[in-house]
Amino acid sequence: MAGAPQVACAQDARDAPQYDLSPAERGWELGARYWWSQGKTQWNHNAQPTFGNPGSILAYDRLYAHSLEFHGAKRWSQGWFITGNAGFGLIYKGNLNDSDYDNAQVKMSETNSSVHDGQLGYVTVDGGYDVWQLAGGGAVGFFGGLQYWTEQVNANGLSNVVGGSPNLGSNVNVITNQVYWTSLRAGLALRSQFGEKFRLAAKLAAVPYTQMTNDDSHNLRTSPSDLGGTPNITMDGHGRGYQLDAEARYAIYKSLDLGLGVRYWKLKASGDVRFGSRVTLPLNDLESTRYGVTLSLINRW
Repeated sequence: MAGAPQVACAQDARDAPQYDLSPAERGWELGARYWWSQGKTQWNHNAQPTFGNPGSILAYDRLYAHSLEFHGAKRWSQGWFITGNAGFGLIYKGNLNDSDYDNAQVKMSETNSSVHDGQLGYVTVDGGYDVWQLAGGGAVGFFGGLQYWTEQVNANGLSNVVGGSPNLGSNVNVITNQVYWTSLRAGLALRSQFGEKFRLAAKLAAVPYTQMTNDDSHNLRTSPSDLGGTPNITMDGHGRGYQLDAEARYAIYKSLDLGLGVRYWKLKASGDVRFGSRVTLPLNDLESTRYGVTLSLINRW
């Protein structure tokens, strides 16, 4: 009788589903990825009854960036897997459009400023389980995970479009904006194998909950009688979004893959916006998007 539990455990291990990892998958992955992307962060708030709804719209648009990230993955024959990446990038070009409206929704002012520098960073960790093994290698599975994503840009100069704001040179730092997103992810993961050389990997993630914080520093409005010290316009809220990563890979040498892919991230939140210590107003929404193409070099073992 003393040996009966051991026999039962051995039988359970034999009955557990086993996923045959193809030689192309092996189990471990580690690599580097370049991401060229374009992004946008835009927010607006309700300033009624004194001003409009929206009272202001600030759009940091056409934010082009170069990013480098490190990627890793581990897969087990029982079907479990874990993946992750960590990246840092430089935003090298963009534009800020800042518009204000009165309570009749007539535009009172509009200005443009240029973005020549900024940065972005992100960390993503997912864990999941393969529920369907594909013929020829690969599988379809479900995953859940966490992501942290932040972007910071400096808007310089000012070109007046509507209203009487004086033009300013590109050497004047007008606004610095930094947004932070902390998100829960859940979705579908696909891996497939085509012959010995080609592979496809893709993830489609829903973001059912994301926590947002945004610091908008108006550097020319720091007097105590105006907005005060920076960051002088701050926001927080929560929302949702979705994300897509897909990559085609080709084995260029034994277990070394070259990958070409696409990526699209979009998050949106609502909450509150605070103007210095003077007033708090409803934040209608703050939205960040970033999308582009990726180029990877991945080693498998």
